[in-house]
Amino acid sequence: MRRLIAVWLLCLSTAPVLAEVPQSVVIVVDTNRIMREAVAAVGIARQVEALGARYGNDFNAAEARLRKEDESLKDQRGLLSKEAYKARVKELREQLVKLRSSAQRQRTLLDRARAEALRKVQVQLQSVARELAAKLGANIVVQKAALVWADEQALEFTEDVLNRLNEVLPSVTIEVSE
Repeated sequence: MRRLIAVWLLCLSTAPVLAEVPQSVVIVVDTNRIMREAVAAVGIARQVEALGARYGNDFNAAEARLRKEDESLKDQRGLLSKEAYKARVKELREQLVKLRSSAQRQRTLLDRARAEALRKVQVQLQSVARELAAKLGANIVVQKAALVWADEQALEFTEDVLNRLNEVLPSVTIEVSE
């Protein structure tokens, strides 16, 4: 009997607290789709591809020049002293190591620039989603991938967020620091 009274008192003491919980209004946004399809994100991908191709072409040209120098050095092997030949081989190897290191550094810088540009899109995406939620009277925005079940037609506002994001952020320029 004591337990029953204790449970009853506990229920009475928590009932007013539960009544004060605000109504949740949720909208669903597919941020993965938006990050694939947003005009700015597509532009970032194009810029990264173009810069990567340019860096690749520069690397290939420099590597071809070093290979050509190596072949020329092999032809001159009989004309050069042993020490001069070894010094020249060492110099070419150092240039190749330096070239590969530079190429890796460029890839790293490009990756960082890409990540920073995409971060700008994500920040703007969050801002647009918050604005839309406020406009609709929603107090929760849920990523579609995290959703187990919902009436998608009533809740999903991906297209609205994507369109607004494309309006407010039509492009982001990749800034590769040297």
